[in-house]
Amino acid sequence: MLLAALAAPPAWAQAGAPLDGSADGAPDGASIARTGPASPALSPEAAPTLPAAGSVLTWSGYGTLGYNRSNRDFIYLREIDRQGTLKRDSVLGLQADLRIDPHWSATAQLRLGPREDSDHGVEVRPAWAFLAWRPDDDWLLRAGRMRVPLYLYSESIDVGQTQDMARLPVEAYGIAPTNDFNGLYLTRYWSNDRGELSLDAYAGHADSWIRFWLRDGLPGMVPSGAFHAAARTRLGGLALTWRQPGLTLHGSLIATSNRRKDGVGLPQSFPYVSLGPGIGYYVVDEALGPGLTRVDRVRNLTWSLGAEWRFDADWRLVAEHVRNRQKDTDFGIDATGDYVTLLTRAGDWTPYVSVARMRSRELGFDWFDRLTTHPLPSVVPGADAINGLQRVVAEALWPTEQQTVAVGAAWALGPSLKLKGEWGHTRIGRRSRFVDARPGSDDVRQRSLDVLTLNLNWVY
Repeated sequence: MLLAALAAPPAWAQAGAPLDGSADGAPDGASIARTGPASPALSPEAAPTLPAAGSVLTWSGYGTLGYNRSNRDFIYLREIDRQGTLKRDSVLGLQADLRIDPHWSATAQLRLGPREDSDHGVEVRPAWAFLAWRPDDDWLLRAGRMRVPLYLYSESIDVGQTQDMARLPVEAYGIAPTNDFNGLYLTRYWSNDRGELSLDAYAGHADSWIRFWLRDGLPGMVPSGAFHAAARTRLGGLALTWRQPGLTLHGSLIATSNRRKDGVGLPQSFPYVSLGPGIGYYVVDEALGPGLTRVDRVRNLTWSLGAEWRFDADWRLVAEHVRNRQKDTDFGIDATGDYVTLLTRAGDWTPYVSVARMRSRELGFDWFDRLTTHPLPSVVPGADAINGLQRVVAEALWPTEQQTVAVGAAWALGPSLKLKGEWGHTRIGRRSRFVDARPGSDDVRQRSLDVLTLNLNWVY
């Protein structure tokens, strides 16, 4: 039952990209779908002119060579420390689009990047794989593997060349453990002389690997370091987007039902066992006593609001707010994320400044403190094992409190190539799930770190 305790807390919510090389960083492919049943990876400018009949096969791709380095020994975002790394942001993608006729098309995109089920190595996995049918200009139906339209930049998360930030703020974009799903996706469009409104409705499921960091593990039972658990999420949602010249507004609502793929239930709470005045422990595993109740699934309701506004010929403001609300258990990712980014254009350069924050609900921090700050004294039989098990479970709770101020710039080297640099200063509050403390070290709390990011992004 130890593995059940390890994966007890998290509730896993929800869960292609335009390759147009635009320096404007237009979010989520803007009017791409209006070109016909083509892939979201082709811009209207890049899409070939379709004949009245016959099929057309096109190829495209993207890549990022990214370097990151921090000024701390603890690990940030799985890979980043003072040694520097090329693993965090580097990615390659290849996409094929088959236009069968003016109404039918198929898309497949393969992505080469860091493994999801391990901290070591890389993997190739499908990012897009769907069949599309457009009966007319106002409707689009897709079936297969697609992106959850939670964010302004959901469709272009992997394609750094399509926007100007060196890294999309993890405080908002880290709330969804997965951005892909398998299912059905229906889009309806309405256009007038001012702009275009689109409504997306979708449903399906997502399989993902959820990562936890166990600082010291449990000697002899659980190794220290990264632990990956497989999860299955069923989801359904709506997204509404308004686009007009200089302005994009986006809102999304997603309902999810989440479970462990191995069938082990998730605890609702941990009962307390008193051994005397001020001495006791929490039942985080059935082996420690009765009273632990589990649920087969936990539900999340996630909503987002975002806007990109070009309020001057050379100035843009981008802002997003994301709320993931948890039900059925005291534990999980329940959090709010926000960011605001101001960008300006100076020739081929686009400097920017960004402020982002993420905050989990207070209950998550309270549970972490309860399980770690008052260990049993060593005179209690089995105290070391109980204390270690409580700590292992606490480290899987995921409460996060952090904020980042970033200053950076993108340099357009050509229509399909960008070089980006960014300095980010992150302040960690009571805890952050994006930070891994080294074995034997203290918890990372009330600390700060600086991260230097250099990215070369391209499309072809």
